[in-house]
Amino acid sequence: MAGRSASMQVGAVEFAVLGPLAVTRGGDPVPIGGPQVRVVLARLLLDAGHRVSVAALVDELWGEHPPADADRTARTYVSRLRRALRPEPGEGDELLVTLAGGYELRVEPDAVDATRFERLAAAGRAALDRGEPGVAGPALGAALAQWRGEAYAEFATCPALAAEGTRLDRLRLAAIEDRIAAGLSAGADGAPVDNLAALVQAYPLRERLWGHLMISLYRSGRQAEALAAFRDARAVLVEGHGIEPSPDLVEIHRKVLTHDPSLARPPVLTAH
Repeated sequence: MAGRSASMQVGAVEFAVLGPLAVTRGGDPVPIGGPQVRVVLARLLLDAGHRVSVAALVDELWGEHPPADADRTARTYVSRLRRALRPEPGEGDELLVTLAGGYELRVEPDAVDATRFERLAAAGRAALDRGEPGVAGPALGAALAQWRGEAYAEFATCPALAAEGTRLDRLRLAAIEDRIAAGLSAGADGAPVDNLAALVQAYPLRERLWGHLMISLYRSGRQAEALAAFRDARAVLVEGHGIEPSPDLVEIHRKVLTHDPSLARPPVLTAH
């Protein structure tokens, strides 16, 4: 998988939450257990490297209506998970340790795909902010390559996990916007952003996506379509939600309308 840390070793256990929850050891699947054990693992991964209380596990497993023996049952699920994650001979220490009142999953940060995604996305955004789109693009591409589906989607009824899934999805959308911005800044024409029309339909309130679409269309010689995209965006914002387009989007519209030279495609940049 793209973007792994060089410190990851063959045989190491890796965890994937950006899609269906999965665990691998040296690339081979590790059976975890039933739905309850998967909830426990997901909750421990959410705070990997920190203590997670038994109460927090109970809350994710049963919400506001836990059974009378919830604490004992939660500990049973943890024991099952511990057996599934037990290191093989020569692999090192236990990953799942017991602490006062709870448990901690001790894993390398890059052993979790969500952590790799956030690291790479932050590096890409920092490069973009520094005016290095040729560096930003590959980092953001590697970040987005970590995704296999919706984050924590199978845990929609678990409050903390559902909230984390929503947070990660927002970061993913921001990374998509950043990658498109990097491509445009690096001199790309419309080709790398062919899916922009679908994106603005899926996320009609993301004005940054509308702006990227307008610039891409303009650079492809489709000024009329770029102006039409602004009208569509304004209709969605004003008629559907009672808000006017942002000054940034209005400024892009002005530049498209007046053929502002700043919208011209810059020389193609490459990373060094």
